[in-house]
Amino acid sequence: MNKILFKEEQQFRQWWQIILRLVATVPAIIICIYTLYKQNVQGVQVGNSPAPTAVLIVAIIGLAIGLWVSFSLKLEVWIDQDGIHYRFFPMIRKNKLISKGEIQHFEIRKYSAAFNYGGRGYRNGFGHKWGKAYTIEGNSGLQLYLTSGKKILFGTQRSQAIMYAMDEIMKKSNK
Repeated sequence: MNKILFKEEQQFRQWWQIILRLVATVPAIIICIYTLYKQNVQGVQVGNSPAPTAVLIVAIIGLAIGLWVSFSLKLEVWIDQDGIHYRFFPMIRKNKLISKGEIQHFEIRKYSAAFNYGGRGYRNGFGHKWGKAYTIEGNSGLQLYLTSGKKILFGTQRSQAIMYAMDEIMKKSNK
C-alpha cells in the first residue's frame, strides 16, 4: 500500500447552505404530507384541483431523496505514488484514479465556481475551455492538464499541501 501524501474531504456544510436547503425543501414536504393526510385520511379536498395521491407520494419521496443527497455530498481527494484518487459520493461512488502518467502538467489556480463552471459540485465548464470541476467551497483548486487533452479541477482548501504532494509524485515519475 502506498503512503498517502495528501488527503482532503469536503462537504457542503456552510451554515447558509444548510438553512437554504432546509427552507427550500422541508415546507414543501410538510405541505405534501398535510395534503396527503387531508385528502386520503379525512376525505377533504384540498384546493380546487387536488393533486393525485401518487403525485403527492412521488413529490415527498423526491424531495426527501434530494435533501438526503444534498447532505450526503462529499468530495474526497487523496494523492499517493499511483496518482490522484477521488470520489464524489453519492454521484461517484467508486474511487477513481488519475495516474501520474496521465498528467501532462498541473498548477494551483484561482477560479470562479459560478462563472467558470456554472456552480459548485461536479461540473463541466462552460464550453470546453475549463473542463470538469469537482468543487465544494473556496476559489482555489488543483488544475490538471491531462495527456488526453482533458482538464480537471479539484477545489481545495489546502493548496500548499496539495501542491507539495503533486510535486513529490511528479518528481519521482520524472526520474
